Amino acid sequence: MTYGYMIDNIILLITGTLRNRPIAELLPRCHPLGQFEELSTISIAQTPAELFNCVMVDTPLAPFFSECVSDENDLDEMNIEILRNKLYKAYLEDFYSFCEKLGGVTAEVMCPILAFEADRRAITITINSFRTDLLKDDIENLFPKCGNP
Repeated sequence: MTYGYMIDNIILLITGTLRNRPIAELLPRCHPLGQFEELSTISIAQTPAELFNCVMVDTPLAPFFSECVSDENDLDEMNIEILRNKLYKAYLEDFYSFCEKLGGVTAEVMCPILAFEADRRAITITINSFRTDLLKDDIENLFPKCGNP
């Protein structure tokens, strides 16, 4: 369950580079549960585009990033939050699917927990989308599909 922390750490680094903060200054602020081996290679990135390219290749989050982002030039404050929600959506749906495939006690215990987390994220996304330029369909596309109807 460290992927959520990894997502938050990567978003922290991307946001920091957008604000021209050095990666070396941001790394100590990363959550320890979201640390991963490739995080040290990311520290050489100086721009959001370089960081984006490192994440796309060198991290455990690469499969989620490739699903969620098509162009590193889309990285701005609003799109960073959309990216965070897309990454969480992809992660939750993937984890939920994995638990379903395992079946048994794992599915009995984990699927309701993940559905609750998906619902919680949907509520948070809805509240945070008030007074934004996002369209209803765009907002709904950020909701994880594994939540309760």
